[in-house]
Amino acid sequence: MRTLFSSLIFFVLFPPVLAAQDVSGGAPASTQGVVYGAGIQTPLRFEGEAGPRNEVSFGVGASVLYDDNAWSTNLRRAGEEALSFDGTLGITRRSEHWSGSLDYVPFFLWYSALGGFDRLNHSGTLNLNYQLTSRLTLGLHDTATYQIGSYPALVEQPILSGPSPSAAQNESIIPYTTRTLFNWSTLTLSFMKSRRTTISLSGGYNQYKYKQQQSAQPFYNNTGLTGSLAYQYQFNEHTSIGFGLHHSDASFQGGEVFGNRLRLQIESASASLVFRPAPSVHVTVFGGPEYVRSINPATPLASLAANWQASGGANITKQIRSTAVDVSLARFVGIAGGLYASTIDTTASFGVRQRLVKGWEADASGGVAQLDASLFKFGNSRTDGVNGGISITHPVLHRAIFHVSYFRWDQVTHGTLPLTYSLDRDQIAVGIDLQVKSFPIGR
Repeated sequence: MRTLFSSLIFFVLFPPVLAAQDVSGGAPASTQGVVYGAGIQTPLRFEGEAGPRNEVSFGVGASVLYDDNAWSTNLRRAGEEALSFDGTLGITRRSEHWSGSLDYVPFFLWYSALGGFDRLNHSGTLNLNYQLTSRLTLGLHDTATYQIGSYPALVEQPILSGPSPSAAQNESIIPYTTRTLFNWSTLTLSFMKSRRTTISLSGGYNQYKYKQQQSAQPFYNNTGLTGSLAYQYQFNEHTSIGFGLHHSDASFQGGEVFGNRLRLQIESASASLVFRPAPSVHVTVFGGPEYVRSINPATPLASLAANWQASGGANITKQIRSTAVDVSLARFVGIAGGLYASTIDTTASFGVRQRLVKGWEADASGGVAQLDASLFKFGNSRTDGVNGGISITHPVLHRAIFHVSYFRWDQVTHGTLPLTYSLDRDQIAVGIDLQVKSFPIGR
């Protein structure tokens, strides 16, 4: 969070400097590479759709929500109506040497009869790229949330495209409701050796912190460091390959199942193939081995069943004028906080955007996931989950958009470990979002 807010201050204070650098040239290329684990996901867009450029925008919104399992646990089920108020701040800037975007959403949620939710929540994403020389580009990506629970039907995040980074938490399976701080930052330096060859070096920091409930099973808080070295070679405009080395080091504390303290390190190597069979289709295939180590395990439960694991997956994105589709498959050892600390993550997910008639648009997303604790020698437990939702929007007034959204989770925990990840949950929300003001910055 400190990284995101300090960068926000920089972004707000220095647009005049960026404006002085702006010329007729385009923005520098993104630092995203094709090597799995080294890239940043981007919003799924229609063919030819461009985001805002060189502007600041402010918005407000209000929604009513029905949530049939507000605490995200079937052991303490409580259905309730809620009222939400939110704001949005968006900043985009492009110049000859700079490109950047900031999206920040604070929201306040009030349940009519449940306590503990009436606090301000925050969510933000920052992307910055600076072209140091004609061959060197520096990129910063930061995502942070500080909120109580999960509300995809209420706080509509854009559908993302591309393979998810290996350091990211599996968001297809959710824990019980508690106030959570999540921050994931990545700094990338890319060197374009030639027109076909790019070498990237990146480092990252991530943290997950949970405020525990007295009556619930405690979660593992997690802090982690990551590092990657990636090589990309482009054969032609349709095909490129990549190779990467990735290191993760995560420390967990506060949980119970695998001891109060736990530290894991993962070394991985991957190969990637990216090709475009058609102008509107983008395909990524990746895979490689992973070597996992448990550093000074405090209990026998924290001993690993096997050090070597296989990782891999695929992603396909199709973007045309009225339809955009993204489908992903992945398997890897996930490092993140929660009841499990670390698991073998297997996911399959999809996202669809569809333009309908007379200004209506429908967005749908969902998937299946599994968190498997058999990574550990005595970890005889797993959680299987299915989730999905749909959002329908339509402009109703000048700068106002009506939306109705529905989202559902189903997840079941199997095995002998004392874990309580099982739940089913439905959310439905109806509201209005209003863009209050937008104005250009720079030229």
